[in-house]
Amino acid sequence: MPIGEVETHPYLLDGAIHGATKMILGSFPVYECTNPDNQIKLGNREAEGTVRFFYGSVDSRLWGKYIAYVDNNLDLPPNPQLILESLSHFGVAISDTITQSERRDFSSSDSDLRGRQWNRRMILDLITSGVTKVLCTSKGVLSDLERKIICPANFGQVDMAQSLGFQHNFIQGIGGSDTLLQVSPVARVFTIGEATVQALAIPSPGSPQRKIKNFGYHGGIDVLAYAESYFQSAFDWLMLDE
Repeated sequence: MPIGEVETHPYLLDGAIHGATKMILGSFPVYECTNPDNQIKLGNREAEGTVRFFYGSVDSRLWGKYIAYVDNNLDLPPNPQLILESLSHFGVAISDTITQSERRDFSSSDSDLRGRQWNRRMILDLITSGVTKVLCTSKGVLSDLERKIICPANFGQVDMAQSLGFQHNFIQGIGGSDTLLQVSPVARVFTIGEATVQALAIPSPGSPQRKIKNFGYHGGIDVLAYAESYFQSAFDWLMLDE
């Protein structure tokens, strides 16, 4: 059991794409993908088809969304080298908020991570180097970006008026209701010096219908149709050069 086992992130440097203006941001890899590697992890990867890469779990389905809405020249299962080439082509960095952690049992839930060390320096360096859009793979990642990465370092601050406007326009644009998001937002706009950085959270690609009401869904259309509209609009926003 991994209780008390310190796990580290193996491939953060791979995702630090030079010249990126956009970023996909997650939290921490599943147990099978962290260092130190071992026979249990290897056996699980072989049995499950997990790839030792960002969002390499077969349950994440993030790369399926990326292929559908960004680069349909790629295939599944994800090939890390081809994905990195695609990300570099489109100017998209990929990173996680946590560099090191312990976890309870074999859980892949962020709530079961303990003793987290934050990937503050790399993320701030990417923003300083030109990243102005961040696609967060959960609301928790968005919250950590604000509360653990950007604001505690006095690197930047939330522009609340712009944040609410960005959130309203995005959710209204896909037929949702942002009145459901007053306590737990899906969008933030940060002012960092003279720069503006927008950040948007998406539902879990593995099971978006599970908590889709937390992303503005209020009925009226099929829940999965709303989720797909959310994903497509989120990737369209990320890829749009403004």
